[in-house]
Amino acid sequence: MSGTLRRGSACPACAKAKLVPIVYGLPIGTAIQDSERGTIALGGCVVTGSEPELACLRCGARYLRDGALITAQEP
Repeated sequence: MSGTLRRGSACPACAKAKLVPIVYGLPIGTAIQDSERGTIALGGCVVTGSEPELACLRCGARYLRDGALITAQEP
C-alpha cells in the first residue's frame, strides 16, 4: 500500500471508518475521555519506537502514516 494516511482518512482495511491517532504512555488529563469519545486510540505504555501511529476503531487495524498495515484484529 502506498500513500500517506492521516487522521480522518478512511480505513484501507474496512473502508467504513475514519482513522484516529494512537496516543502512547500513561493516559492522563483528557486522554481517557478522548478515547471514550473515539477521537483517539490508546496504545499502551510500552514504546519501542516502531509503533503504529493511526488506528481504525471499527476493525482494529493499525497503521504507520505511510500506509503500512502493522496489525489487524480478526472481525
